[in-house]
Amino acid sequence: MQPPRPAPDDEADEAVPVDGGDATHLWKPSARDWPPRLSVRRGASKGLPPRLELYLAGELDADTSPELREDLASLAARSTDGVLVLNLSDITFCDSAGLYTLLGIRQALSVAGVDVLFAHVGTVVRAAAHRAGLSAHLPLRDGV
Repeated sequence: MQPPRPAPDDEADEAVPVDGGDATHLWKPSARDWPPRLSVRRGASKGLPPRLELYLAGELDADTSPELREDLASLAARSTDGVLVLNLSDITFCDSAGLYTLLGIRQALSVAGVDVLFAHVGTVVRAAAHRAGLSAHLPLRDGV
């Protein structure tokens, strides 16, 4: 039997920043969204130009894309230059909405002077990009 899901008015409706072990999670879904369909955690950054690596895991689709877009928009508002690496190795599902979100993030952050790299891209994201005809528009890399 599954635990009861909280009512919409229960606390923790909004994602909140949390710390976890050796990496910082940018947000934790509310209790009603547990387990998370998409998680984002921050990796260590070293070197110049300033570099931030985010590890995405789970499903990147029409339901999870808005949260990711909001999180990265707030990141862009605080950034002026550098490199953002989105590690996509643990994406288990990706649809065209997820792909267009990645494309939009790349375009929006480039205006702020932030280069966006899509790294460690697995077959799930590559196949979705190929089906959507977006392979040429998204620089999908095997490594960093």
